[in-house]
Amino acid sequence: MKKIMIPLVLLVVGVASNAQSAKKEPPPPPPQPKNEVVKSEPPKIKVTGSLDDDFYKRNPSVSNFSRQSNVISLKKKDGTTEKYDMSKKEEEKSFTEKYDVSPIPPPKHKSRA
Repeated sequence: MKKIMIPLVLLVVGVASNAQSAKKEPPPPPPQPKNEVVKSEPPKIKVTGSLDDDFYKRNPSVSNFSRQSNVISLKKKDGTTEKYDMSKKEEEKSFTEKYDVSPIPPPKHKSRA
């Protein structure tokens, strides 16, 4: 029995010491951050006051009205939404025939010098 125990103990000690001395490779470095181009949207413009009140009086079916760049968004009381791109002549004509003048002025274009 002693003859079997001594080699068995040596084997266990050898395996345990070898397992502790195994070198682990360090993890790879994290990837470099990507340079992302962030698109910014023009702000939504909402007019309040007498211009806004006049528009809603002339158009009682409209519940909400906003402009983002050249696009006018109308939310109607029945839940539908209409969008008009005022840079397109036919859509601008359709809007003015249906709703008259927009209370929100067109966006100002910055001149590049």
